Amino acid sequence: MATPVNTNSSLPATTHTPAEPVPVVGPLGWVLVLVSGIGLILASWLLYPTDYDGMWAGYRDGVIGTIVILCAMALNTSVPKRPFLGICAICGILLVLFGVFLSNPDVVTIAEVVGGAVLLAGTGMVAAGDR
Repeated sequence: MATPVNTNSSLPATTHTPAEPVPVVGPLGWVLVLVSGIGLILASWLLYPTDYDGMWAGYRDGVIGTIVILCAMALNTSVPKRPFLGICAICGILLVLFGVFLSNPDVVTIAEVVGGAVLLAGTGMVAAGDR
């Protein structure tokens, strides 16, 4: 025998919605962008040799690191994020290309390739978390 359904219930109808995931991709990407910029500046001061190649790599990476930090700060404001994400992506691509194709000491090559890869990963995460 079936139990009849009481349609005169005074309880409100509840709908179960699945919980949304916590948006951590964007902030984690921002941290990666900031860390790559700070790491580049610190590497140019602390790790690079003082010879000709190390000096020019330090200048180049110091300027790129400063640009990346300024773009990371701009990503935390209310201005549009796309231009700053584009600048960060271009800087990441340049760092990887400088590390691969220029004949620098091993420390400079590793710092540039790792910094560029982290910067590209962080830029992609910020762009993915912004949707």
